[in-house]
Amino acid sequence: MTKIFFKTALAFWLVAYAAAPTAAVWPYDKPPSISAEELLRRVAERYETLGDFRADVAVVTSSPFLDETSSSKGVLYARPPNLLRVELSEPLEQTVIFDGEFTYAYAAGGHQVIRYGGPGLAYLTNLPRTLEEFSARYDVSLVAETAGRAYELRLSLKKEPALFSKINIWVDRKRLVPLRADFYDAAGNRTSYRFSGYRFNQNFRAGLFALELPAGAEIVDAGGQYRP
Repeated sequence: MTKIFFKTALAFWLVAYAAAPTAAVWPYDKPPSISAEELLRRVAERYETLGDFRADVAVVTSSPFLDETSSSKGVLYARPPNLLRVELSEPLEQTVIFDGEFTYAYAAGGHQVIRYGGPGLAYLTNLPRTLEEFSARYDVSLVAETAGRAYELRLSLKKEPALFSKINIWVDRKRLVPLRADFYDAAGNRTSYRFSGYRFNQNFRAGLFALELPAGAEIVDAGGQYRP
């Protein structure tokens, strides 16, 4: 049960990519009209004023060797720069919370809440911080632009070791928030996060990002950061 839970639970946000070239996610891709530096500057300005937001999220994982694909769906709630709650409803009910200090993950009906150190999924609440931290091991380039839809950022590994070999992120051209993030490891396994239905300035209740320990559950420390 625990193994299945960790395979399907949502972890966020920057995912990597195998060495094969990427097919267009949306039609009519064209060379970008701005530089990667300019896009990152705009994204940073956007996040300085970004309040509480929620989004629908779908997570698709696949393995080219096992010929297996799994998916889960749910809702993400965020308060930048570092509070996050993800509630998955399909196929299993699962919750992941970052309260500013620890990441907690648990499944409905379970008797354990797994606690991790570090932000884990909280990178979802702060795209500029994510890109800055990943820039130490990845070259960031803006590779395509889809008219009226998205900018495509590619993070190519320049320094090993790293959890992912390559990362692609599609950023909404107008709202400057992620629409999709694909993470591939060196073996070609992919985790893809797709975001839609954004709602901004939600003014969530403070307790939304605090752990409410399920009845009869115990907290188990797992040590390092939460990963997919």
